[in-house]
Amino acid sequence: MNNRMKDLDFEQTVVFDTVKDFEFTRKAAQRFRQVVELDSFEEKDTEVIFHYLYKEMELVSFGDHLKRYIYERAGLEEPFAQVPQEVYREIALESFKETCTPKSMNPTSTKLPALINNWLTQASVKRDTVFLLGFGLRMSAGDVSDFLTRVLREQDFDFSNPEEVIYWYCYTHHYLYAKAQEYKEKYKELVPAAIQNETAACGGGLMIDTEEKLMEYLAGLKAGWVDPRSEKSQAFQEFMRLLEQAKQVIADLYQKDEDEKGRHRRWTAENITPSDLEKVICNGIPINKMGNLKKMSASILAKHFSQKRFSRQRITNILNHKFPVERFDLLTLEFFIISQKMQDEDPYKRYHHFIEEGQKLLEKCGMSDIYIVNPYECFLLMCMLTDCPLAVFSEIWEKSYEGTDESSMESLS
Repeated sequence: MNNRMKDLDFEQTVVFDTVKDFEFTRKAAQRFRQVVELDSFEEKDTEVIFHYLYKEMELVSFGDHLKRYIYERAGLEEPFAQVPQEVYREIALESFKETCTPKSMNPTSTKLPALINNWLTQASVKRDTVFLLGFGLRMSAGDVSDFLTRVLREQDFDFSNPEEVIYWYCYTHHYLYAKAQEYKEKYKELVPAAIQNETAACGGGLMIDTEEKLMEYLAGLKAGWVDPRSEKSQAFQEFMRLLEQAKQVIADLYQKDEDEKGRHRRWTAENITPSDLEKVICNGIPINKMGNLKKMSASILAKHFSQKRFSRQRITNILNHKFPVERFDLLTLEFFIISQKMQDEDPYKRYHHFIEEGQKLLEKCGMSDIYIVNPYECFLLMCMLTDCPLAVFSEIWEKSYEGTDESSMESLS
């Protein structure tokens, strides 16, 4: 495979949305190529991928990024490593009070100091937390964008989501959280109308430079926007389509199982439950005494994958419209389906098919392209280039809960 890999321009698999992201993303694409071209990749694919994720991938926790941001913004003079966490907490706490920013966008009984302490120590946080911090710490739109793309490793502001458009506009004009809430209330009263400002619809949000243009754009969104938790949302519909395919794949696997054959049972997609999906897709993740997947915190790749696990609880919550469908859900299902349906195909061909289908899927759901800087998406891409993608996927998850043998890791570097 290595000879053909040299003809593959990995940098063309990534769309660079902004100039500032180009260098950052290009380096990740180049390192990706170097790893999959290693002589040991074909024979020791699991070890090579695990070594890259655990030892080489540049990864800093959300909490450390937040501390660094506060350190620079506050102009602290003592060495960064010597600043106690209490100092960062007090600076953030004072800023939240000055800006009259609430402690959460959702009801919570947790006190603000405790929440800030959590943010300063967590490996990752939810997207809404970044938006809240944007107001609480008086961030610019560029600062929030960096936290979304470089720290969370997710897509930038989603200009198809009215709330994110409002947040972006407020950061750009240095408005407080109260102003954002005011715009959200105005949005509820807007009469849906066709979008006139087409440049903004393509992500060129800089064209929304007045409140009048903001309302005009939001009215256009309202004409076609659907809550991502709703069964009417494109993401939910694509999730259901992929889920049905995944169920059929698992039913076929069960039907071929020797133990099942002896029971003379006929497996169909309708027989497959969220538990079956978890059992097959999360096969490498150990189970606790209660029959649930072990906590993510027990994995040494917790910082890399955050809460990216396709558990039966997550599937059920999506089906019950409690959780919105995320890109992680869609790409995981797409990965599983293609890994099984094309398991006998050439890895190079399978990889390209996954990228092609994945990009179309994300675009259809209004999500940004596959982001090679995102550790989980990079992980899926690397697995696709192995002879047995799902097996490697499971083995790496399993290995992450067992720890690592340092001597075997050193032999790969």
